[in-house]
Amino acid sequence: MAAHATLPGDPARLSHLKQVSPDLADDYMTLELLAAGLAGIQANQQKALWSSAQPSVDPTGFPPAWKAGVTRLLWRALEDGCREVTSHADVFRWCRVPLGQWPLALCVAQSDFELLLIENGRPSAFAEQAARLLLSKDPEAELVENRCYELMIAVADRNGETEQEVQNNYVQLRGFLTKHAVASDIDLLGLLRAFPAKDANGQPWVKHWFSQCYRAQPASGAVVLSFCDGCENPVSGQRGCGTPGCMGGPVARTVDIMSEYFVQNRAVRRFFHDPGLAEQRMFAALEPEFGQRLRPWWGMDAVDVAIDFEGTGKMGVGEWWAADVKDHASATLLGRSFRWNPRAASQRRILVIAQHRFEQPDYVDDLTTSLQGRVQGIEIMSENAFVAAALAHDGRRR
Repeated sequence: MAAHATLPGDPARLSHLKQVSPDLADDYMTLELLAAGLAGIQANQQKALWSSAQPSVDPTGFPPAWKAGVTRLLWRALEDGCREVTSHADVFRWCRVPLGQWPLALCVAQSDFELLLIENGRPSAFAEQAARLLLSKDPEAELVENRCYELMIAVADRNGETEQEVQNNYVQLRGFLTKHAVASDIDLLGLLRAFPAKDANGQPWVKHWFSQCYRAQPASGAVVLSFCDGCENPVSGQRGCGTPGCMGGPVARTVDIMSEYFVQNRAVRRFFHDPGLAEQRMFAALEPEFGQRLRPWWGMDAVDVAIDFEGTGKMGVGEWWAADVKDHASATLLGRSFRWNPRAASQRRILVIAQHRFEQPDYVDDLTTSLQGRVQGIEIMSENAFVAAALAHDGRRR
């Protein structure tokens, strides 16, 4: 089993560092700070940083999180006897190589050795995951995904009178994001008809939500776009679509429009569309058997998948399974951040890992290690195993 062991180096140095400063010895916190800093750099559109491994920007202009992460690395280097970090430029260059190749003896999980903080000139999926974990501790941090989620709740609530109507609205909106990485103005008109409720200024709530999630591209009549036939994300000539675990290839499709079409914002694609692919695969496999007993995003997303085996319609009454579906680059960061929603009062509580993550060497071992002592009563399964177990259990009950 893989453990949270240091990269090649002197274990005595890490032991000494923990005695000097237990907080400083938490290298994942350092990586979270660096990742949050990279997110801030990107948000500030300091484009020169992405085109050069030797940024010329005055260090005083870097985000506070980045400077804090670099300071922690400098102290770590001093304690570890590493002479290869002396500036922000050094750390920026390190971010472009796998964690397992950093000169400093980081204490990270085996399954994270190949992860980078900067990939293809932008913060990697791992960096975004790490930044989210850090920023979630800041109540004033308003990420795109948070605003999208808040507006989705508002649209669902203002267009429904009963709890079930609001839940159905939420499922429809959440499913729209997974199925429409690209949407047309005709799709938008359909949403406006389905969700007509307006705010105090007479603007439909659903239009506010849509504008937060998508950016407009002018066109006319019909437009031919290149999509990945595996995940339906748009592609633009690159060899792969870049979606984790997707093995699809580019196909040309005609999108009917009136005057414009819309492409999902990168954050919405990363945090709603792409993780939703595993959920949709599970829905497609389970719905023919369970029908209305399958509850997507039950309780306004308290869990991603719930199964009401006895059809009671109320969680906690009869037999229920509930599952949170995760597709995270780092098993360790997932374990550090995972919480089970107490509203999901089911007999079995299952953390479902996207199949391509589950099959990575050491991923499940490192996730299990990271969860120990934090979360009780949680099973870990792959998406395929969850589907098979649910179908087999329902067959036995019948």
